[in-house]
Amino acid sequence: MGRVGAGSSYGSGVDLAPDDPWASYARTVVEVERPGAPLVVRAAPPGAVGLWPWPDAAVVHILTAWDPGDERPGVAVNRERQASLEEDLRPLATGRWRAVGVDPDSGHREEGVAVTGVSEETALELGARYRQDAIFAWTPEAWAIVACAGGRRVVLGWAVAVGATG
Repeated sequence: MGRVGAGSSYGSGVDLAPDDPWASYARTVVEVERPGAPLVVRAAPPGAVGLWPWPDAAVVHILTAWDPGDERPGVAVNRERQASLEEDLRPLATGRWRAVGVDPDSGHREEGVAVTGVSEETALELGARYRQDAIFAWTPEAWAIVACAGGRRVVLGWAVAVGATG
C-alpha cells in the first residue's frame, strides 16, 4: 500500500492506496476560520492526535456543497450551493465556522463549513442531499472520512495548528 502525501508534511503516514478515490480526502488540509484563533487541521496516522482546540468534546463535522461528484460547475454556482447548505444548517447547528478544504498536492480548494450540534446522521443526510461523497467528522480521538452513502468510514488521527492559516 502506498503512502499518501509521502515526502510532504500533509497526510504523512496516512496509509491509503494512491489510486483509492479517498486518498485526496486523506490529504485534505482543512482551514477553519474560527474568530481569534483560526485552525489548520490535517490527517495523521491513526491514534495520533493533537491538543483539542475546542471548548468541549462535541464532534465537529466539516461539510461542503462544492463540486458534487464529477461535476465542476464553477465558483458562482458552487457558492450558491454552499449558501444553501449553510442556510439548511443554520437552525440545526450550535456553532458554525467558515472552512476551506485544500488538497496540498493539486492546490484544489473547496469552501465549506465546520459545525457543532449536528448529528452525524443529519450531517450525512445533508452531504447526500448536496451530492457529496463524504464528510469529515472530527473528535478529540479521531479525524474520520465518512461516506454519505454506503457506510465507508476511514478513521485517522489528526494534527492541528492554532492561529495559522494556509
